[in-house]
Amino acid sequence: MANAEKAVSADRRDVRRQQLIEATISVIGRKGYAGTRLADVASQAKVSYGVVGFYFRTKEDLLLATLQWLADEYTSVWREAVEKAGPSPVARLRAIIDADFSKRIASEKKIAVWYAFWAEGRTRPKYRNLCAQLYNDYHWQVRTIIEEIIEQGGHEDVDAHQVTVALNAMTDGMWLDLQIQPHDFDREEAKKAIEMFLGKVFPAEFGDR
Repeated sequence: MANAEKAVSADRRDVRRQQLIEATISVIGRKGYAGTRLADVASQAKVSYGVVGFYFRTKEDLLLATLQWLADEYTSVWREAVEKAGPSPVARLRAIIDADFSKRIASEKKIAVWYAFWAEGRTRPKYRNLCAQLYNDYHWQVRTIIEEIIEQGGHEDVDAHQVTVALNAMTDGMWLDLQIQPHDFDREEAKKAIEMFLGKVFPAEFGDR
């Protein structure tokens, strides 16, 4: 079966790679990072072991591609949300919060995979660097929006960096809640809690929703 893959089109190969990455996400979500084997991925994707090896020479290649795909998906989702929100910085910040708790991004399975990679990042520089770049891009975008809110609202006493760090910490904490207690997690309540925090910092912009 692996030999047959050599004859397929480039588009078909992209589809197959995506299939294997999605299978990897599912396996890590069930078995954790250490428990994931290429044979498990092949079984989840319903392909032969050789097909996995045709697209990814090693398990590490597949895992790194999976992390890169998750990072690209996350970035594209929040950037698209910001673009659709329009010029208002308040609307753009709310759009990012909505994206962070959308089912596409904040699913129990994907959050489990993110935590698995974050844990491995302590000893794997490629993971750590990729996650750091993702964090820096997100942090810069959120901070830029918050700086606009501060300027437009005359909140000279507010530190944009501190608000950005606090907002990111709240989101990470609620993602952890989703991981630990998925059946009790309420996305709307999570967003309301963040709105309450922002309402304390920016009462005119977020206090009345």
